[in-house]
Amino acid sequence: MSTVDGLATFEARLAARTMRIGVVGLGYTGLPLAMGFATSGFCVTGVDLDADKVDAVNRGESYLPDLTDHEVREASTDRLFAVTEPAALDGAEVVILCVPTPVTRRGTADLSYVQAAVESVLPHLRTGALLVLQSTVPVGTTAGIARTVTERTGLVAGRDYFLATAPERVDPANTNGWNLANTPKLVGGVDAESTRRARLLFEQVCARVTAVSAAEVAELSKVYENTFRLVNIALALEFADLCRSLGVPAREVIDAAATKPFGFLAHYPGPGVGGECIPVDPLFLLERAEREGVELALVGAAHRRIADRPHQVVGRLAELLAGQGGKLAGTRVLLVGVSYKPGVGDLRNAPALDIVRDLRAAGAELSYTDPMVPGLTVDGRPVAEVPFSAEQLAAHDVAVLVTPHPGLLAAAVWAAAPLVIDTYGVLPAAAKVVVL
Repeated sequence: MSTVDGLATFEARLAARTMRIGVVGLGYTGLPLAMGFATSGFCVTGVDLDADKVDAVNRGESYLPDLTDHEVREASTDRLFAVTEPAALDGAEVVILCVPTPVTRRGTADLSYVQAAVESVLPHLRTGALLVLQSTVPVGTTAGIARTVTERTGLVAGRDYFLATAPERVDPANTNGWNLANTPKLVGGVDAESTRRARLLFEQVCARVTAVSAAEVAELSKVYENTFRLVNIALALEFADLCRSLGVPAREVIDAAATKPFGFLAHYPGPGVGGECIPVDPLFLLERAEREGVELALVGAAHRRIADRPHQVVGRLAELLAGQGGKLAGTRVLLVGVSYKPGVGDLRNAPALDIVRDLRAAGAELSYTDPMVPGLTVDGRPVAEVPFSAEQLAAHDVAVLVTPHPGLLAAAVWAAAPLVIDTYGVLPAAAKVVVL
């Protein structure tokens, strides 16, 4: 193994773009990061177990909504190489882990992907390397990695190699211009030198990098960011229910409140929350709080409120049908948009999945339309796909706007539907449109 390079050498290799960088995991966070370093002049090796992703990167093809084929092609021409075998990380001076951290059925953190990534890197971790965890994790995970590395290799973090966490802040299909380069980056190491090197590394691709005092601060900061959103979205859902009872448009009230230039951040109601951040990360906080004997009643209530929202959508539909003398059984329901957010085709934890389950259980006849999702299977059973058209809207008893993708809000088309439930409150007001 090579000796540990001094900070001056580390800085010089960064400046000269001679440092070899490895990125493990080429998903929503890993591929943009690998491309960022590649386009900045570094030689980057991307590792992913999915051979289709690896082949796509090497062909210069994008599988993410935020990246074009041209962008991937430019990065992969001579700087970015994707492989399925971790052995390609031999000699890498920086390795960044960008793997998923879902939750188990019990609502606890599933760190199996992180653990597997660490295990895959260990045989190839050189002395003096910088190992960075970018995955969102429960507090204490980075320290746990340090213990694992020492137990398995004898290498000590901060002495033989360097270890830090730098949580991702990727927002797929962001429409406000936020990207890897201009989104502030947090870094926190297991010691001061690890923090310093991680800060220097990410300053090569991020305009603003904030170093915090410890890895635990960085870990908790990311989880708190999404817990903040969870609590405020839950508040928006409850507020929307009150506004509906009062006959006042909730979104207009929230928009009015958002004119205040300080002390307020708008969150809007919808059919629930999906993805791998807001519905997942707060559970890391709740899990650790329980271990510490600390009650986070507000966070727990917010999580339950959001988890119940898809069921509320179906309950509202049943209520409307009952008011017309009907019932869900046999009702032809068209779900418009099923991915977890507008502009992406990602179905992870999408509210539409629970809506499908509830409607099936009630005996409804289901179809869906979504320009981003070519094929939907829930619990092993496919859902019929139809085009988004006036004819299809008219052929169903009710349409439920679940995900308002760009291009799905044309008023002339929606007018063909006998009944519409607008879970976001974004369609033009009409006699047939009912806001959830």
